[in-house]
Order: sequence, then C-alpha cells, then structure tokens
Amino acid sequence: MAGTKTYRVSRGAWYAVFVFFLFMVLHNSDKFLISPLLASIRDEFNLTFTQLGAIQTGASIVAVIFMPVWGYLFDKYARPLLAALASAIWGCTTVLSTFSRNFVELAFTRALTGIDNEATSGIVSFIGDNFPPEKRSTAIGVLNTSGALGALIGTLIGTLMGTAFGWRSAFIVTGVPGLLLAILILTTLKDKPRGSTEPELMAVKDRLKDTFRKDSLIRVLRRKSMVFLFVQGFFGVFPWQIITYWFFLYMTEIRGLDSETQLLVMLVALLTMVVGNVVSGVISDWAFRKTLKGRAVFAGISVAIGLVFFDLTILTREGVELFLLLAALTAFFIPMAGPAVSASIQDIALPEVRSTTLSVQVFVENSGSAFAPLITGYLADIIGLELGMVIIITITWAICAVVLTAASLTLPKDIEWKRGELAERAKKLASQG
Repeated sequence: MAGTKTYRVSRGAWYAVFVFFLFMVLHNSDKFLISPLLASIRDEFNLTFTQLGAIQTGASIVAVIFMPVWGYLFDKYARPLLAALASAIWGCTTVLSTFSRNFVELAFTRALTGIDNEATSGIVSFIGDNFPPEKRSTAIGVLNTSGALGALIGTLIGTLMGTAFGWRSAFIVTGVPGLLLAILILTTLKDKPRGSTEPELMAVKDRLKDTFRKDSLIRVLRRKSMVFLFVQGFFGVFPWQIITYWFFLYMTEIRGLDSETQLLVMLVALLTMVVGNVVSGVISDWAFRKTLKGRAVFAGISVAIGLVFFDLTILTREGVELFLLLAALTAFFIPMAGPAVSASIQDIALPEVRSTTLSVQVFVENSGSAFAPLITGYLADIIGLELGMVIIITITWAICAVVLTAASLTLPKDIEWKRGELAERAKKLASQG
C-alpha cells in the first residue's frame, strides 16, 4: 500500500480547519462579490468590457506580487499571526473601495484588495501540519468548499444588497468580518512544528525547529513533478478567473436570465461544487493509498470531465432546465483537481518550505491567469463574450488535463525522495537526543 501509518486526527486539527474555513468563506465572498455588481458599476461609470476586466486584473496582479512574500513569511514565522494580519488587511482594503468616485479610483482601491488574496498558502501549510499525508486531501477538500460557499454568500450580498442599497454598501458588509476574524485567529490558534505529522518525523516531532531554508526550496523546485504541477497550475486557473468574473454578465447579456433565475442557477451550482470538493478530497486520499500516482491520475480525469460539461453548458440552448442541470454537473467536477494538486505538492515539499512551495505554485497560476479577465473582455468586444469564454477555457483546461497525466508518471519517484530525506533527518535528530 502506498499510504502511511494510521494517525488519529485530533479535534484541534478539525477546529483549525473550521476557523480557516470561516476565514476563507468570508474572504471568498468578498472576492466574488464584485461579479453580480458589474452591471451597476458599468452603468455608474459608463465602462467598457475591457475596463471591467481591468478592475479584476489589477487585483490579480497585486496578488501575484505578494504571493512569494506571504509564502516566505508563513514558512519563517508563526502562521496564525500572519493569517490574522491577512484577515485585517482584507477588511480594511475592502472598505476603502467604497470611497471610489470614478473608474481609476475603483481600479486602484480594488487592486489593493489583492494584497492578501493569496495568503492561503500558509493556511494550507498549517493544515498540512495537522493532518498526515493520507488524510490531507480530505481536509483540503473540506477547506476548499469555502470557495463555493463564499461565492454563494458574495452572490447573495451583491445581488440583494447591491440592488437595494447600491454596490458600495455590499463592500462594507463583506469587509468588516475580516477584522473580527483576525481576533478569533489570534486568540484561539497556536502554531505547530513544521513536519510534525509526517510519518518519518513523528517520533522526533518535539525536536522539530526547522523554518525556511533556501537550499530546501531549491531542491524541491528541481523535482520533475513540480514542473508539471506548476505548468498545469498556470493553465488551470485561467477558467476560474473567467467563470467567477464573467459568468453573471454572461447569464444577463447572453442568456437573458432574470435575477431570480440567475440566483437559482448559482445556488444549485455552488452547492454541487461544495459536494464536489468533499467527494474529491475523499477519492483523492483513497487513490493515494492505492498508488502514489493516484492523486494526479484522478485530477487529470476530473479536469477533462469538467471541461466537457462546461462546453455543453455554454453551447447548449434547449431551455433553462437543461442549462441548470449542466451547470450543476460542471460545478460538481471542476473543483475536483484542487485538493489532489494541493496535497500532491505537500507530498513533495519539505516541511520547512511547504508554504513557500505552495505560494510559488499559486504565483505561477496567477501570473498568467491574472490577465484572463482582461483578455476575455477584449475578446468579448471583438467576437462576443460567449465565444471568448469558450475558446480560452477549452484550450487551457485541455492542456491542464494532459499535463496532470504526465505528472502522474514522475510523482512516485519524487514522493519517495522526500520520504528518504525526512527519514535521514529523523535519524540525525534521534542521534542528537
């Protein structure tokens, strides 16, 4: 069996998942809030599709710049403290957006919200030190449901609050909780030694004191599997940027759906996305226990299936009921690769550079996809929003599926490399004792 020793997960570990689940739900609601508000913002400032795309691209670029910074800090210092800081930044920058009086001010203040957008590498690293390898996908899958629930909350706030009181009021509602969560994280969570749930290090976990080391990062980044995982990440996030930013406007402009129908579609799709994340975590862990390449194989298959259902959803025009069904099936499959990929990176990364490695992955993902909303907006002005979405998403997810399949061929060797490194480290620590 490819798995590891049985490890009983503590209540404290699941409490950490719960706290960061709240953090990510509310943070994602803030990120997704702008999508249902685009029509109001466009009308107030008289913007083009390209300008609307530039607003989101600006926030994505700022997030890309800060990703490596967050990764290094989370590997070097106490992770709960840094997560609390990120939460406070999110609250302050979101409220600042409400003071925008024109397109330039809104683009600038919304860009500032990207500062903390990808501090999640430290959160996933922290969760990795609470769960053993064979259970990490399940924990990450539960954590990733926050994306769908956050999108649902952001959609409801944006649609209801934005319609009744204007788009500025919606930003206030999602910004204030960030400050409250900062207090909760600071007062209830404590950091853990990096690598404390790795099977090879459990016997010496009380002696683990390693933090960020440059040589460790270099050795991890040289592994062949990391190259494949980085490449798939570069292409894999393009569709997410497009869907989360443009889908509401697509339903309004192309499908001609009223606000009530749009909410129903999003509600069903987001709830099935929650289920998809949980199911994917469980299946990913099961596949890993069967074979070390199981997670990558599962991820590649799920991406391919999700792409097929997405194209069917956009291109099929036989009524609202079929559109709703296809959207739900798409939403079930498209998040499934996430927990598998995140866990696979932790299967390779040495504990002291786990957050930095994850942040490099997210940096690669967003360095390209940051321009996805802008590119889609440009194509929408030329050939139409529907065709622009289909072209970009089909190409990028097809590449992603192929690259994930290639990663399955190199992962076993790289996982064994990491296990050997940790076994040697455990011997040295034991001899020092």
